[in-house]
This record gives sequence, structure tokens and C-alpha cells, in this order.
Amino acid sequence: MAFLELMSPIDTAKPDQMSTSSLAYLGDVAFELFVRSRYVWPNRRMSDLQNKVVSLVRAEYQSRLLQKMIASFPLTPAEQSVLARGRNANLTARKRLKAGQATAYQDSTAFEALLGYAYISDTRRFNEMLGWIKLELDALDGIQISRESY
Repeated sequence: MAFLELMSPIDTAKPDQMSTSSLAYLGDVAFELFVRSRYVWPNRRMSDLQNKVVSLVRAEYQSRLLQKMIASFPLTPAEQSVLARGRNANLTARKRLKAGQATAYQDSTAFEALLGYAYISDTRRFNEMLGWIKLELDALDGIQISRESY
């Protein structure tokens, strides 16, 4: 069995019936693996790699990425619903944050829940989202890009 096949969600998973925190849990893992895989080459010091990855998977960056995604990546009504659920998720850690930080955490939870939802419900759509994110990271890294790929 191939790695990607083994990593695929089980057929009986029903993302519409999953909690927002479960969707965000999966989305967090998928996004971090995507970012780590992107920056592991060329070789760099482990501390530099860790700093780069952390700067991109932190709530503040995910919040900015989500705002760009909402503005330029067409989301379906179901995906918009997942975002709303993600923003309204009642996460214990968020209760201890300052107002500005709480907004970033709401957005990052929504972003991760959206990725988790797409990962489970529609592999093609998940790949489109990762393709869009790749283009955003390319732009951040100063790589010449073409927007027609997603």
C-alpha cells in the first residue's frame, strides 16, 4: 500500500458530523506537514528550519493567510460554513488570550478546520487549496509564480 493511500481518511468519516476542533486538529497536521516538506530542502540548520516553519504555522500568519484566501480563493457555501464554525469554536486556550491574539486564534482555527474538512471530504479540493497556499508562499519567498495553476 502506498504512503498517500495509507494517509487518506477512512471512507466512513463524515466531516459534517465532526467537531470543529477535530477538523482543525487534522488541518493543523496537514498544513504543518506541507510547510515542513516545502522548507526541508535545501539543507539548512535545524534551528533555521524550525524558525521558518514556526513563523508560517503560527496563528498570526494563518490568520493573514485566511484573510487573503477569503478575498481571492472562491469558497463553497459548505466551506464558508466550516469557517464560521471554526471561528466560533470554543477553545479553552483562546480564553486566556488578549483580544488581538484571540482574533488570530479564531482565524487560525477556522483555517485549520477548513483544511481538515477539505482533506476528509474532497481530495481534489484539498489539493486546490494547497496549490493556492503554495502560490502564496512562493510570493512570500520571492519566487516567480503563475496564478493559473490552482
